[in-house]
Amino acid sequence: DQPALSRQIHLGNTVVIVDGLARTGKGMIGTILSSFARVEIERLEEDFESASTLYQLQKITRDAAITLLRIGADNHLINSFAGRNTNFRFADQSSVWKAPDPWRYFRRILIRDKDSVLEKIKKERPIFQNQTHAQLVNFDLYQEAYGDRLRFVEMIRHPIDVVDAWMRRSFGVRFGEDPLQLSFCVSYKGRDLPYWTVGWEDIYLSATPLERVIRMIELQLNQNQRAYNSLTETLKKQLFVVPFEDFVQRPKPYLHALAQFVGSNVSRHTRGILRRENCPRRLLVSDRDRKQKSLEEQVSKQDRLVLHRLIEEYEALAIKFAR
Repeated sequence: DQPALSRQIHLGNTVVIVDGLARTGKGMIGTILSSFARVEIERLEEDFESASTLYQLQKITRDAAITLLRIGADNHLINSFAGRNTNFRFADQSSVWKAPDPWRYFRRILIRDKDSVLEKIKKERPIFQNQTHAQLVNFDLYQEAYGDRLRFVEMIRHPIDVVDAWMRRSFGVRFGEDPLQLSFCVSYKGRDLPYWTVGWEDIYLSATPLERVIRMIELQLNQNQRAYNSLTETLKKQLFVVPFEDFVQRPKPYLHALAQFVGSNVSRHTRGILRRENCPRRLLVSDRDRKQKSLEEQVSKQDRLVLHRLIEEYEALAIKFAR
Protein backbone atom coordinates (compact mmCIF):
# COMPACT_ATOMS: atom_id res chain seq x y z
CA ASP A 1 0.00 0.00 0.00
CA GLN A 2 1.11 3.52 -0.76
CA PRO A 3 1.47 5.92 2.20
CA ALA A 4 -1.23 8.57 2.55
CA LEU A 5 0.15 12.08 2.08
CA SER A 6 -0.85 14.52 4.77
CA ARG A 7 -0.36 18.10 5.94
CA GLN A 8 -2.43 18.89 9.02
CA ILE A 9 -0.55 22.01 10.12
CA HIS A 10 -1.07 25.33 8.38
CA LEU A 11 -0.52 29.04 8.88
CA GLY A 12 -4.18 29.53 9.77
CA ASN A 13 -4.95 32.22 7.22
CA THR A 14 -8.02 32.67 5.06
CA VAL A 15 -7.49 31.36 1.52
CA VAL A 16 -9.42 33.18 -1.20
CA ILE A 17 -9.72 31.44 -4.56
CA VAL A 18 -10.80 33.80 -7.36
CA ASP A 19 -12.20 31.54 -10.04
CA GLY A 20 -14.16 31.58 -13.28
CA LEU A 21 -13.86 30.76 -16.94
CA ALA A 22 -11.11 32.54 -18.83
CA ARG A 23 -11.95 36.17 -19.68
CA THR A 24 -14.68 36.65 -17.07
CA GLY A 25 -13.06 39.48 -15.07
CA LYS A 26 -11.11 37.58 -12.42
CA GLY A 27 -8.15 39.96 -12.61
CA MET A 28 -10.43 42.93 -12.01
CA ILE A 29 -12.03 41.37 -8.94
CA GLY A 30 -8.67 40.20 -7.60
CA THR A 31 -7.23 43.71 -7.88
CA ILE A 32 -10.25 45.18 -6.09
CA LEU A 33 -9.99 42.56 -3.35
CA SER A 34 -6.34 43.50 -2.85
CA SER A 35 -7.52 46.99 -1.88
CA PHE A 36 -9.33 45.52 1.15
CA ALA A 37 -7.63 45.48 4.54
CA ARG A 38 -5.12 42.63 4.99
CA VAL A 39 -5.86 41.07 1.59
CA GLU A 40 -2.71 40.16 -0.33
CA ILE A 41 -2.24 40.99 -3.99
CA GLU A 42 -3.77 38.36 -6.22
CA ARG A 43 -1.38 35.65 -7.32
CA LEU A 44 -1.62 33.37 -10.37
CA GLU A 45 0.20 30.32 -9.06
CA GLU A 46 -0.37 27.43 -11.46
CA ASP A 47 0.25 24.68 -8.91
CA PHE A 48 -3.22 25.18 -7.39
CA GLU A 49 -4.97 24.64 -10.69
CA SER A 50 -2.55 21.90 -11.71
CA ALA A 51 -3.18 19.89 -8.54
CA SER A 52 -6.96 20.07 -8.81
CA THR A 53 -7.05 19.44 -12.57
CA LEU A 54 -4.72 16.45 -12.35
CA TYR A 55 -6.97 14.99 -9.66
CA GLN A 56 -10.02 15.73 -11.83
CA LEU A 57 -8.34 13.78 -14.65
CA GLN A 58 -7.54 10.93 -12.20
CA LYS A 59 -3.80 11.38 -12.72
CA ILE A 60 -2.99 11.87 -9.02
CA THR A 61 -4.64 10.72 -5.82
CA ARG A 62 -6.96 12.88 -3.74
CA ASP A 63 -4.58 12.98 -0.77
CA ALA A 64 -1.79 14.16 -3.11
CA ALA A 65 -3.95 16.95 -4.55
CA ILE A 66 -5.11 18.13 -1.14
CA THR A 67 -1.56 18.11 0.23
CA LEU A 68 -0.33 20.13 -2.76
CA LEU A 69 -3.10 22.69 -2.23
CA ARG A 70 -2.29 23.02 1.46
CA ILE A 71 1.46 23.32 0.91
CA GLY A 72 0.91 25.76 -1.95
CA ALA A 73 -1.13 28.23 0.08
CA ASP A 74 1.42 28.33 2.89
CA ASN A 75 4.48 28.26 0.64
CA HIS A 76 3.36 31.14 -1.59
CA LEU A 77 2.32 33.26 1.39
CA ILE A 78 5.68 32.68 3.09
CA ASN A 79 7.56 33.50 -0.11
CA SER A 80 5.50 36.64 -0.61
CA PHE A 81 6.34 37.89 2.88
CA ALA A 82 9.98 37.00 2.29
CA GLY A 83 10.05 39.10 -0.88
CA ARG A 84 10.39 36.09 -3.16
CA ASN A 85 8.56 35.27 -6.41
CA THR A 86 6.58 38.50 -6.47
CA ASN A 87 5.40 39.97 -9.75
CA PHE A 88 6.97 43.37 -10.39
CA ARG A 89 6.13 43.42 -14.12
CA PHE A 90 4.46 46.77 -14.61
CA ALA A 91 1.84 45.79 -17.23
CA ASP A 92 0.46 42.67 -15.50
CA GLN A 93 -2.85 42.78 -13.69
CA SER A 94 -1.27 40.75 -10.88
CA SER A 95 1.71 43.09 -10.55
CA VAL A 96 2.45 44.85 -7.27
CA TRP A 97 2.06 48.10 -9.23
CA LYS A 98 -1.67 47.35 -9.42
CA ALA A 99 -1.86 47.10 -5.63
CA PRO A 100 -2.81 50.09 -3.47
CA ASP A 101 0.60 50.18 -1.74
CA PRO A 102 3.30 48.64 -3.97
CA TRP A 103 6.06 49.64 -1.59
CA ARG A 104 5.00 47.18 1.11
CA TYR A 105 6.06 44.41 -1.28
CA PHE A 106 9.41 46.13 -1.86
CA ARG A 107 9.99 46.43 1.89
CA ARG A 108 9.61 42.67 2.27
CA ILE A 109 12.80 42.16 0.26
CA LEU A 110 14.71 43.39 3.31
CA ILE A 111 13.44 40.65 5.63
CA ARG A 112 16.39 38.41 6.52
CA ASP A 113 15.01 35.14 7.88
CA LYS A 114 11.92 32.96 7.95
CA ASP A 115 11.38 33.48 11.68
CA SER A 116 10.75 37.16 11.00
CA VAL A 117 8.40 36.18 8.18
CA LEU A 118 6.37 33.92 10.44
CA GLU A 119 6.14 36.61 13.11
CA LYS A 120 4.91 39.14 10.55
CA ILE A 121 2.31 36.70 9.24
CA LYS A 122 1.03 36.03 12.77
CA LYS A 123 0.90 39.76 13.50
CA GLU A 124 -0.64 41.00 10.26
CA ARG A 125 -3.02 38.04 9.64
CA PRO A 126 -2.88 38.41 5.83
CA ILE A 127 -5.61 37.04 3.60
CA PHE A 128 -4.05 35.05 0.77
CA GLN A 129 -5.70 35.03 -2.66
CA ASN A 130 -4.96 33.09 -5.83
CA GLN A 131 -6.60 33.07 -9.26
CA THR A 132 -7.69 29.85 -10.95
CA HIS A 133 -9.57 28.92 -14.13
CA ALA A 134 -12.73 26.80 -14.27
CA GLN A 135 -12.18 25.13 -10.89
CA LEU A 136 -15.70 25.33 -9.46
CA VAL A 137 -16.03 21.74 -10.67
CA ASN A 138 -13.36 20.90 -8.04
CA PHE A 139 -14.85 23.01 -5.23
CA ASP A 140 -15.12 20.00 -2.93
CA LEU A 141 -11.37 19.41 -3.23
CA TYR A 142 -10.53 22.99 -2.24
CA GLN A 143 -13.03 22.81 0.60
CA GLU A 144 -11.46 19.65 1.97
CA ALA A 145 -8.01 21.22 1.65
CA TYR A 146 -8.83 24.47 3.46
CA GLY A 147 -11.99 23.74 5.42
CA ASP A 148 -13.62 26.77 7.00
CA ARG A 149 -10.71 28.95 5.83
CA LEU A 150 -11.83 28.73 2.19
CA ARG A 151 -13.53 31.64 0.47
CA PHE A 152 -14.33 30.86 -3.17
CA VAL A 153 -15.19 33.86 -5.40
CA GLU A 154 -16.68 32.76 -8.72
CA MET A 155 -16.88 35.23 -11.61
CA ILE A 156 -19.60 34.69 -14.22
CA ARG A 157 -20.11 36.66 -17.42
CA HIS A 158 -22.52 36.76 -20.34
CA PRO A 159 -21.74 33.83 -22.69
CA ILE A 160 -21.71 36.03 -25.79
CA ASP A 161 -18.95 38.20 -24.32
CA VAL A 162 -17.01 35.13 -23.18
CA VAL A 163 -17.24 33.48 -26.61
CA ASP A 164 -16.22 36.73 -28.29
CA ALA A 165 -13.24 37.13 -25.91
CA TRP A 166 -12.12 33.53 -26.46
CA MET A 167 -12.25 34.03 -30.22
CA ARG A 168 -10.19 37.20 -29.99
CA ARG A 169 -7.64 35.19 -28.00
CA SER A 170 -7.71 32.44 -30.66
CA PHE A 171 -8.72 29.77 -28.13
CA GLY A 172 -10.29 27.76 -30.94
CA VAL A 173 -6.88 26.97 -32.45
CA ARG A 174 -4.15 27.59 -29.86
CA PHE A 175 -4.43 24.49 -27.65
CA GLY A 176 -1.74 22.03 -28.62
CA GLU A 177 -0.38 24.41 -31.27
CA ASP A 178 0.84 27.54 -29.47
CA PRO A 179 3.75 26.96 -27.04
CA LEU A 180 2.59 30.00 -25.05
CA GLN A 181 -0.71 28.25 -24.27
CA LEU A 182 0.07 26.14 -21.19
CA SER A 183 -3.25 24.47 -20.38
CA PHE A 184 -3.34 20.70 -19.92
CA CYS A 185 -3.89 18.71 -23.11
CA VAL A 186 -4.65 15.06 -23.81
CA SER A 187 -3.19 12.98 -26.62
CA TYR A 188 -5.63 11.87 -29.33
CA LYS A 189 -4.76 10.52 -32.79
CA GLY A 190 -1.34 12.11 -32.65
CA ARG A 191 -2.72 15.51 -31.63
CA ASP A 192 -2.72 17.42 -28.36
CA LEU A 193 -6.27 18.51 -27.54
CA PRO A 194 -7.49 20.56 -24.53
CA TYR A 195 -8.51 18.25 -21.71
CA TRP A 196 -12.10 19.51 -21.86
CA THR A 197 -12.52 17.57 -25.12
CA VAL A 198 -12.36 14.12 -23.49
CA GLY A 199 -15.32 12.16 -24.86
CA TRP A 200 -15.91 14.35 -27.92
CA GLU A 201 -12.45 14.53 -29.48
CA ASP A 202 -13.61 13.76 -33.03
CA ILE A 203 -16.26 16.47 -32.85
CA TYR A 204 -13.59 18.93 -31.74
CA LEU A 205 -11.26 17.99 -34.59
CA SER A 206 -13.95 18.44 -37.24
CA ALA A 207 -15.38 21.66 -35.79
CA THR A 208 -14.52 25.21 -36.77
CA PRO A 209 -12.62 27.32 -34.22
CA LEU A 210 -15.84 29.11 -33.22
CA GLU A 211 -17.75 25.85 -32.81
CA ARG A 212 -14.94 24.51 -30.65
CA VAL A 213 -15.07 27.57 -28.42
CA ILE A 214 -18.83 27.34 -27.97
CA ARG A 215 -18.64 23.65 -27.06
CA MET A 216 -15.77 24.13 -24.60
CA ILE A 217 -17.58 26.98 -22.86
CA GLU A 218 -20.80 24.94 -22.80
CA LEU A 219 -18.96 22.04 -21.16
CA GLN A 220 -17.40 24.19 -18.47
CA LEU A 221 -20.64 26.00 -17.68
CA ASN A 222 -22.50 22.70 -17.44
CA GLN A 223 -19.83 21.36 -15.08
CA ASN A 224 -20.11 24.48 -12.96
CA GLN A 225 -23.87 24.17 -12.68
CA ARG A 226 -23.67 20.52 -11.64
CA ALA A 227 -20.97 21.32 -9.09
CA TYR A 228 -23.03 24.17 -7.61
CA ASN A 229 -26.18 22.05 -7.45
CA SER A 230 -24.28 19.35 -5.55
CA LEU A 231 -23.27 21.69 -2.72
CA THR A 232 -25.07 21.75 0.60
CA GLU A 233 -26.50 25.04 1.80
CA THR A 234 -23.69 25.21 4.36
CA LEU A 235 -20.99 24.85 1.70
CA LYS A 236 -22.68 27.42 -0.52
CA LYS A 237 -21.93 29.97 2.20
CA GLN A 238 -18.24 29.60 1.28
CA LEU A 239 -19.01 30.57 -2.32
CA PHE A 240 -19.59 34.13 -3.55
CA VAL A 241 -20.82 34.44 -7.16
CA VAL A 242 -20.21 37.75 -8.95
CA PRO A 243 -22.08 38.51 -12.20
CA PHE A 244 -19.61 40.64 -14.18
CA GLU A 245 -22.14 42.95 -15.87
CA ASP A 246 -24.00 43.84 -12.69
CA PHE A 247 -20.79 44.38 -10.74
CA VAL A 248 -19.13 46.76 -13.20
CA GLN A 249 -22.30 48.85 -13.56
CA ARG A 250 -23.09 49.09 -9.83
CA PRO A 251 -20.19 47.77 -7.74
CA LYS A 252 -21.18 49.39 -4.45
CA PRO A 253 -23.64 46.69 -3.25
CA TYR A 254 -20.98 44.05 -3.79
CA LEU A 255 -18.05 45.70 -2.00
CA HIS A 256 -19.12 45.40 1.63
CA ALA A 257 -20.63 41.97 0.98
CA LEU A 258 -17.33 40.78 -0.52
CA ALA A 259 -15.32 42.34 2.32
CA GLN A 260 -17.50 40.64 4.90
CA PHE A 261 -17.29 37.37 2.96
CA VAL A 262 -13.46 37.27 3.06
CA GLY A 263 -13.29 38.63 6.61
CA SER A 264 -11.97 42.08 5.77
CA ASN A 265 -13.04 45.70 5.33
CA VAL A 266 -13.13 48.12 2.44
CA SER A 267 -10.17 50.49 2.76
CA ARG A 268 -9.41 54.06 1.78
CA HIS A 269 -7.72 52.66 -1.33
CA THR A 270 -10.77 50.85 -2.67
CA ARG A 271 -12.40 53.84 -4.35
CA GLY A 272 -9.24 54.63 -6.30
CA ILE A 273 -8.84 51.01 -7.42
CA LEU A 274 -12.47 50.96 -8.58
CA ARG A 275 -11.89 54.12 -10.58
CA ARG A 276 -8.80 52.63 -12.19
CA GLU A 277 -10.76 49.48 -13.06
CA ASN A 278 -13.41 51.68 -14.69
CA CYS A 279 -16.12 50.80 -12.19
CA PRO A 280 -18.87 51.80 -12.38
CA ARG A 281 -19.18 51.87 -16.14
CA ARG A 282 -22.03 51.75 -18.60
CA LEU A 283 -22.49 48.63 -20.73
CA LEU A 284 -24.42 48.90 -23.98
CA VAL A 285 -26.77 46.04 -24.79
CA SER A 286 -26.46 47.00 -28.45
CA ASP A 287 -22.77 46.03 -28.40
CA ARG A 288 -23.61 42.52 -27.23
CA ASP A 289 -26.48 42.22 -29.70
CA ARG A 290 -24.06 43.04 -32.49
CA LYS A 291 -21.61 40.38 -31.26
CA GLN A 292 -24.37 37.80 -30.96
CA LYS A 293 -25.64 38.45 -34.48
CA SER A 294 -22.14 38.09 -35.90
CA LEU A 295 -21.49 34.84 -34.00
CA GLU A 296 -24.80 33.28 -34.97
CA GLU A 297 -24.14 33.95 -38.63
CA GLN A 298 -21.01 31.79 -38.44
CA VAL A 299 -22.37 28.64 -36.78
CA SER A 300 -24.88 25.86 -37.41
CA LYS A 301 -28.45 25.87 -36.16
CA GLN A 302 -27.44 23.38 -33.46
CA ASP A 303 -24.76 25.70 -32.09
CA ARG A 304 -27.14 28.66 -32.24
CA LEU A 305 -29.49 26.68 -30.02
CA VAL A 306 -26.61 26.00 -27.64
CA LEU A 307 -25.84 29.72 -27.48
CA HIS A 308 -29.48 30.57 -26.81
CA ARG A 309 -29.66 28.04 -23.98
CA LEU A 310 -26.45 29.33 -22.40
CA ILE A 311 -27.77 32.89 -22.60
CA GLU A 312 -31.08 31.96 -20.94
CA GLU A 313 -29.30 30.08 -18.16
CA TYR A 314 -26.84 32.92 -17.60
CA GLU A 315 -29.53 35.58 -17.41
CA ALA A 316 -31.32 33.53 -14.74
CA LEU A 317 -28.08 33.16 -12.78
CA ALA A 318 -27.26 36.87 -13.08
CA ILE A 319 -30.63 37.71 -11.52
CA LYS A 320 -30.21 35.07 -8.83
CA PHE A 321 -26.81 36.30 -7.66
CA ALA A 322 -27.29 40.05 -8.19
CA ARG A 323 -26.84 42.15 -5.06
